[in-house]
Amino acid sequence: MKLLSSESGNALVEFALILPIFTFIVLGVVNYSLRIQSGTQLAEAANAGAAFGSIPGNLANINGMKNAATAAAPGVAGLTAVASQVWTCTPGGSAVASSSTCSGYGTPIQYVEVTTSASVPALFSWPGLSSTLTLTETVYFRVPWTI
Repeated sequence: MKLLSSESGNALVEFALILPIFTFIVLGVVNYSLRIQSGTQLAEAANAGAAFGSIPGNLANINGMKNAATAAAPGVAGLTAVASQVWTCTPGGSAVASSSTCSGYGTPIQYVEVTTSASVPALFSWPGLSSTLTLTETVYFRVPWTI
């Protein structure tokens, strides 16, 4: 009867039951953290491209904005950048043609827009879940003046 009341292996059995659950939680947190890091790098890259484009003299340099964006995130594989100029009549309003006349505002407000995107692979694959996630970040900078 002494063998049935012994507790000498209980901790090992509990550890063996909890270890797989704990491992999956840690792997999920690591996977999520790496994707957050990639998203942050994409946002910083879009910000760098838009900042370059908003400098006087660089407004028409679309390739320069793209190059500034891709150079700002060398750790993100497959990064693509799209840059453009946008005009609106009100801050945050819908896009209009550059030759438009805005009622009450005069000429449209000019912005540069840079969108970065990349397909970020998962560090660990899970059955039934996608192994890649496409992340996209867009940044607008108002052009203070043109030369």
